Amino acid sequence: MTDPVLRPAAVADCDRIAGWLSDPAINAMLSSNLRGAAVTAQALALGLRRRDQFWMLFALPDSSEPAGLIALDSIDTIDGIANLWFLLGNPALSGRGLTSAAIDRFCRLNPVGLHVLTAWIVEGNAASARCMEKAGFEPAGRIRQGVSLAGARRDRILMQRVIGDRV
Repeated sequence: MTDPVLRPAAVADCDRIAGWLSDPAINAMLSSNLRGAAVTAQALALGLRRRDQFWMLFALPDSSEPAGLIALDSIDTIDGIANLWFLLGNPALSGRGLTSAAIDRFCRLNPVGLHVLTAWIVEGNAASARCMEKAGFEPAGRIRQGVSLAGARRDRILMQRVIGDRV
């Protein structure tokens, strides 16, 4: 696949992103601060201004229509580390490798100048695990019963990728 198109998220994108984050299939796998919550465009617009976050939209190489989101939170520019999370907002594009290609490109571009990215997935989320591995992430550990999902406890699988020495 040719590299996906990446661009920074803007306030004008917040309605679209809020819609994606409100999709029950996407929302179920998010961190607890977003899971089950009504996500508004106004709250997202405030989030875009935070210095400890950075959000980019991605699209197919021949399209300007955003297909998903890659976001960093807990950005620590001193230690050069942040947590990455992502979503594919257009389910019709699932299974094509677009999301993993977008994450890999994001890491190669390293727009924030970090050294290491971390991520976590819920145990049993095979699609996200495969996506992260294809994007160059490797398992870094496990937090037993670290996620409360649908009334059950599941492990939180930690992933990491060393992306450079541009700190």
